[in-house]
Amino acid sequence: MSNGEYFDVLTFENGEDSAEMVHSYFQEECLGSQVDGNLTRLFFTGGIKESIELKLSTLPIALKLHWNWEVQQREDWHLSWQDNFHPLFVEDKIAIVPSWDNTTSAPTVIKIKPGMAFGTGHHETTWLMLSLMKRLLKPGMSVLDLGTGSGILAITAHKLGAASIDAVEYDGECEQNFKENLELNQLTETIPFHLEDVLNWKEFNYDLITANLNRNVLQQLIPLLSGSPAVILLSGLLLEDFNFIDQHCKNNTLEIMQKSEKGEWLALEIQSK
Repeated sequence: MSNGEYFDVLTFENGEDSAEMVHSYFQEECLGSQVDGNLTRLFFTGGIKESIELKLSTLPIALKLHWNWEVQQREDWHLSWQDNFHPLFVEDKIAIVPSWDNTTSAPTVIKIKPGMAFGTGHHETTWLMLSLMKRLLKPGMSVLDLGTGSGILAITAHKLGAASIDAVEYDGECEQNFKENLELNQLTETIPFHLEDVLNWKEFNYDLITANLNRNVLQQLIPLLSGSPAVILLSGLLLEDFNFIDQHCKNNTLEIMQKSEKGEWLALEIQSK
């Protein structure tokens, strides 16, 4: 098999909080995660086990864990989700449901097909972003979704009344899943998918910008956002990242307007001063 045909899956048992901390160490390499009780699976592109194991050896003592590797065919991914992907509610206003769910109701329902992008809304950072969007996004706004992945934030923006949306993602494997999710939500060809590194994006004249990425990318992105007129929502950050990001924002004439927390994770609303 080539590494495009399968995932290497790191499987380990750990407490929920520790699992999130371990996951954070692999944000740049990890394609997605699956948690079932005290069993966590992290999915990686096939063929990079050696580099992941090297990183595992550098984990703090408190996060040391017993782990093993599995191999999973890519086409089997959505099947493994069907027993574990249940509707997720964001403050009873937004429901994220699997593609086969035709019964769940809420003011805003987003259908998602588990795929290569792995964005199902169940991670705390996505929940935090959806919660902030529900409060801050007003009908008629223009929206930029940086690191769109499965398109969950872009689709939500459309359903909340955004007038125009640009979705940016560097990983070409996300594009098919993104378009499938548009179709599931009767939004085919309504949101453009830009295959590009978010750090190469030049235009930030929007009303709302969402960026659910990781600390390393956000650190590089923040200077680019300085001067934007947008309300900017950032996540993919751990609670312990707050002081660093707060100072980094101040250094780039950005101000944190609101901090939201869920578990070990953090989301921020920021604006230019």
